[in-house]
Amino acid sequence: MKYTLIVGLGNYSPQYTKTRHNIGFMVVDKLCSDLKISLSDEKFKGRYVKVQVEDKTFIIAEPLTFMNLSGDFVSNICNFYKINHRDIILISDDADNKVGTLRIRDGGSSGGQNGAKDIINKLGTDQIARIKLGIGRPADKRIDLANYVLSEFNKEEKPVIGKTIDKAVEALVDYMNGTNISTLMNKYNISVK
Repeated sequence: MKYTLIVGLGNYSPQYTKTRHNIGFMVVDKLCSDLKISLSDEKFKGRYVKVQVEDKTFIIAEPLTFMNLSGDFVSNICNFYKINHRDIILISDDADNKVGTLRIRDGGSSGGQNGAKDIINKLGTDQIARIKLGIGRPADKRIDLANYVLSEFNKEEKPVIGKTIDKAVEALVDYMNGTNISTLMNKYNISVK
């Protein structure tokens, strides 16, 4: 059986739930809520659920590691289920784009995102599709980026990020229904207001 892995990146500890760095988890949680499923299996240092859409089987997942060790889970589950790197889509935060920006790519560098970097290193390829949601950078240059990504969205950002998450979920549902990455890139590389 052929599997496709949809994996949202974040930090599993409860204190990080609403932080910028956990936007990948937020997207997966919303997708699961919309599909009326839950990440019921726990194995390989992560939690996941299998979903059948017509003749395709998807594994929707979140690592239960810290962000910089995301590759442990992804490499383990890919090895077990024989998932090809071209059948993975990662969802993560993107500090290089402002809040409300949605970018879909069919591969490329990690852009400094530590979870993506670890996955690329452990799989030995950067040819992995991504859905990246902009979280911006701190306006105050004295604020360290590492601390910033672990902060929560402010009051003005929350409605924008909610709409961005909705668009990312819409893109994933299209993907699960057979839309290819190139088409998704044309349709969903947007800035939400």
